[in-house]
Amino acid sequence: MREGLAWAAAALALLAAGCGGDENGETPASNPADTLVLFRFEKFTSAPQIDGGEVSLDALRGKVVLLDLFGTWCPPCRRSTPILVSFYERYHDRGFEIIGLAYEPTLEPAQSKDAVEAFRREFSIPYVLALGPKVVWDELRRKAGVQGAVPTLLLVDRQGLVRDVFEGLPPGHEAALADRLERLLAEPAVGQGR
Repeated sequence: MREGLAWAAAALALLAAGCGGDENGETPASNPADTLVLFRFEKFTSAPQIDGGEVSLDALRGKVVLLDLFGTWCPPCRRSTPILVSFYERYHDRGFEIIGLAYEPTLEPAQSKDAVEAFRREFSIPYVLALGPKVVWDELRRKAGVQGAVPTLLLVDRQGLVRDVFEGLPPGHEAALADRLERLLAEPAVGQGR
């Protein structure tokens, strides 16, 4: 019980430090065109899907995956979601998947699930949504220096390596994200020659 409360307190602190951004509600962002990260998640292996079951990165090997670390309560996340839906619709047939990992400031998983389901309906989200585990942020902090702002977008290549990290998606940066996505989709799938 104490461990659960400690995790909840840490999650609330993480979330409070995240989304805020500047006075316009924009999350500070690194220059997406210059952000190249190469690491593989070690401890983050799966997350509980909102619809039941688990989503796993290993099951998505061979596809380019965008992990969207978001909160339903976060204004910049709400602004970036329609962009992500359009990317999913445009690139899905080329081997692209999006996994939305929700971080909600509540102690109750049922309340978090309800909030994410309502968010899915509001934005007609066609991709997988899951409750984000704490271990994702732990690895991002350690391996990429990411501080915990939402939205944080990670591009994972066909071999399961995180190749890009976008902390926020301010207006105008969707072109840089699309460019990086196009480059990763052009790379050969696992098992094909390089």
